[in-house]
Amino acid sequence: MSLNIKELLKKRGLKNNAEWLKKNLKKIQVIYTDVDATLVGAYGSLFLTANGEYTLEPARAIVEAHKNGIDVVMISGRSARQLFGDARLLGFKNYIAELGCEIVYDLGKKVVENPGCYRITEENLFETIAKSGAAELLFEKYPDRLEYHTPWSENRKCTHVFRGFIDVEKAKKLLEENGFQEFTIVDNGLIKRRGTLNKDLPEIHAYHLLPKKTGKPEGLKKDRGIRKIPKECTVAIGDAFSDIALAPNVGAFFLVRNALDGNDGIDKEVLKYENVFITENEMGLGFAEMVKFLVSEIG
Repeated sequence: MSLNIKELLKKRGLKNNAEWLKKNLKKIQVIYTDVDATLVGAYGSLFLTANGEYTLEPARAIVEAHKNGIDVVMISGRSARQLFGDARLLGFKNYIAELGCEIVYDLGKKVVENPGCYRITEENLFETIAKSGAAELLFEKYPDRLEYHTPWSENRKCTHVFRGFIDVEKAKKLLEENGFQEFTIVDNGLIKRRGTLNKDLPEIHAYHLLPKKTGKPEGLKKDRGIRKIPKECTVAIGDAFSDIALAPNVGAFFLVRNALDGNDGIDKEVLKYENVFITENEMGLGFAEMVKFLVSEIG
């Protein structure tokens, strides 16, 4: 990381950029939030901090969002089935699943599929990708470094999700060189579960295999278009490179503090965009910090 954390927080922390945010945002209608390591804390719990201590702050923030008429939309690599249970528990109605490939309204009463320009030839997008052989190519190239992210890789309709530690740019090039130009692989951030992977890998990430011109930015943009929501009335928050890509499609993007640990080069990515800011707190506490600011300062 070229900038140390203190310098980066000074440049892009919420407190130091409050005036910019007040000037460029209008009353917030929608918060698009990643789930793991963003909305929730350790072990995927809403009630745990990054350090495993109990907290009610994220729950209070959700209640404040509800009271202020803000639609909290989970936008995640999780499947629609997974997000349905999360949404019911938290009082959410709308969510965007499988890295932008499925947009779900009113807990499933309306579902909009978003495969981009890719033609589905099998039962669904997941089966179409499976039949192509692209996943097998990646497994052959990265033995002991890449595997399906079970059990979350099961019962999906769109993307293939892996865990491992690979060079994403080289993986993209591998796909292109072997006739899979229509596919890409996306790094969806650090995770803890190692499965059967090589124990010497320095860290483990979640990766998604999906068609180009699909992803979180495309899903978010399509939702805004369907519901005719002004850009300046929306914000997003996340913890990974794939989340920062949402920045051009919202009024402001917030990166939770924990994203600065273990994501080499993410500081440079932050500084590419005028509207990307960093919370002082990690995971769910960072989400709560953002909501408190939006409710008290933006309205």
